[in-house]
Amino acid sequence: MGAAAALLTTAPGARARGVVAQTRAASIDTGLLQALHGGFNGRVHSVFERVVNVEHGGSGEMFTLACRGMDNAPHTAILRLAGFGACGIAGGDAVRADAQGIWLGERLQIMLADAAPWECTLPAYPADSSRLRTNLRWLQAELDRLDAAGGMLAPPRGGSAFEVAVADMLAQRSAQLADALARGDHAAARGHAVSLFGLGPGLTPSGDDFLVGLFAVFNIAGSPCQGWLGGGAEVLGSAARATHAISLAALRQAARGRVRESIAALIGQLMHGTPGHLAPALRRVLAIGSTSGADIVAGVRCGLELNISHEGRRSCPSR
Repeated sequence: MGAAAALLTTAPGARARGVVAQTRAASIDTGLLQALHGGFNGRVHSVFERVVNVEHGGSGEMFTLACRGMDNAPHTAILRLAGFGACGIAGGDAVRADAQGIWLGERLQIMLADAAPWECTLPAYPADSSRLRTNLRWLQAELDRLDAAGGMLAPPRGGSAFEVAVADMLAQRSAQLADALARGDHAAARGHAVSLFGLGPGLTPSGDDFLVGLFAVFNIAGSPCQGWLGGGAEVLGSAARATHAISLAALRQAARGRVRESIAALIGQLMHGTPGHLAPALRRVLAIGSTSGADIVAGVRCGLELNISHEGRRSCPSR
């Protein structure tokens, strides 16, 4: 019996109702909890060892069930479960839910009564950015030392000609986006942002992950770049045709200022923290996926550098 199975219990009377096993949620995003209050019907979109993605039957929005040890995130419930390997959940399984629980087909019941509510809160922009400037220099030095596995920072060592070409495209298009934003040319910036959708390696492509980090920064209250590109919403109309549902869900949430807890924590440490607290915060984000964490950090860094360069110039840029 696997570790995941050892943490599951059979609910009293569950077999008679067709439910094989029961577990509990440790925490749940308030946005997901609100969506469940009116009742929820959907289907399992995709299954991984530690994550199950669920697609809402009406809106098509994506919700996530994640195992313990993963950080809180928008539209996500963190379960008291080590992994889904023993649960037998498969793509296409019916999902129904309400404020009390979530039922995945006839395999798993997730109880929500004891789940701690979580809400993403991005910290406000500092009145004095001197610490942010220092921390961005530290961040750049840390990223320069990384052994890149591909994505926004560099092609993987010994990568193929195709991987090198994709890395070059990512570097060029992200630089064009940053330059257009720095010049206040948001019409050009929108085009460059769209060109990044779906580009690069990873389950969530590197271009998308970069934009998740950038959009998060554009939603920081009191920042010089607050609201740029509508926080990211102005370019999302093209994303549905250019990338897949999992990535699109993260982009939509980031455009509302809602990102994983570790990303929000890193942004806060960059603006207000010291290197002693920055290092573990950076490690947690870099641990996301094979290249996703580094790609997100690249977007965060880009957005924060734009904020610094526009301090004192808070007038609305040209559209």
